[in-house]
Amino acid sequence: MILPVPKYLQVANINDTSIRYEWDDWRTLPALQTIDENLKSRLRKISQRAVITFMCGTAEWIVYRFSKLYEDPDLSAYLEAAWAMSIDVRYCVCGCGGIGWQEYSIKGWDGPIKNPIADALERLEIAIQKLAWEGTDPVRRAALLAALATYVMTDPATYNRWVALVLGRLESVYPRDPEDKLGDVVPREAIDPEFDFKIGQAETLINQFLAGLDFHTNIFLSTPEDILESDDEEEEEFQGIPYVYSIEGDRKARRKAIGHSHDT
Repeated sequence: MILPVPKYLQVANINDTSIRYEWDDWRTLPALQTIDENLKSRLRKISQRAVITFMCGTAEWIVYRFSKLYEDPDLSAYLEAAWAMSIDVRYCVCGCGGIGWQEYSIKGWDGPIKNPIADALERLEIAIQKLAWEGTDPVRRAALLAALATYVMTDPATYNRWVALVLGRLESVYPRDPEDKLGDVVPREAIDPEFDFKIGQAETLINQFLAGLDFHTNIFLSTPEDILESDDEEEEEFQGIPYVYSIEGDRKARRKAIGHSHDT
């Protein structure tokens, strides 16, 4: 991965080479549509951005689960871009009308290894874009992604423990505000059970992440010029400096958006 694999994943012992589940590329299996209603209820208690962070983390679990069975550097590049998209969808070229994961590489991704990976990344990308452009709540897609994760794991117990720990932290630190459902950007470290995360660290951690991105080498990342340009007259102008995050600037933009929604 372009980003280092978190230690909690490295020690989870989930990347075995066995495939013990049924898979059909042409139809959705019932197990993949069975939502954990308790999980869904808990996800509704955290901010929408916290839900997206949970989805990014779950996608990492799925990709790492297959790491001994399939390697592709573009997987790492996309996961990095997905984290960038969780800050602002325009950081990824697929959010700017250009090339996205769906268009880039999932054609022909068949079988019980590559197809679940493609499915996971497609669900993640759609959830981020739908939230950004339409305000669609990602909770249902997050619950379905979790169902996929538990399905493909040989033993989902470790993933389920991570879910319990992470949701407990997100419920405490990023509860959903009915007046601001989107909420603050949530850094990747917030879902690392081994990291002693404090909310006051968020802006620094997010800027450290952004400073480490390289749009020259990651094909999914936008250039600063692309971020600042818009072909859609109705699209909100990018506020601030590309690849620099201001928590106050982000909150100001949300207050403005909330005000517009109340006006309409």
